[in-house]
Amino acid sequence: MPVPMNPERRAALVKGASRAKIKALVNLTACTGCEVCIAVCPVPSCIEKFGEDPTSFGVYVNYDICIGCQLCVKDCPWDTIRMVPTPSVAGHQTSLDSQPNHEHAVFSRPELVPEEIRAFEGKPHFDNHQVKDLFQKQNPQVPNIMGPK
Repeated sequence: MPVPMNPERRAALVKGASRAKIKALVNLTACTGCEVCIAVCPVPSCIEKFGEDPTSFGVYVNYDICIGCQLCVKDCPWDTIRMVPTPSVAGHQTSLDSQPNHEHAVFSRPELVPEEIRAFEGKPHFDNHQVKDLFQKQNPQVPNIMGPK
């Protein structure tokens, strides 16, 4: 069971997450909202679920506290999460800002997520060739990130 979140713990997680070389990105097109990733994530509130009906299920990752541990990627039964280089999502608050398309219901109904994370509203879809390539591969490896120093 994860340690409960409090201001001191959140500050420590943000500091640790700022050093992460990779971040988790959920592809909402295939996410079923099964919550396996939430269950395995060691960081409370890092991955959050939204949507109450099957047409709007999904999860998003809070980049400010994602530590890049890869547990969500390893346990996702639908293979919808990829680790991407942190610089490729710089300036993004959550994985909602980093979606390669806006086909999911959350983009037409932003009220599904808390107001403080609606930075994706009105933005064009995320067009980063490196991220797109990672989602098109089966079990990809992030290049030059996890290798020896």
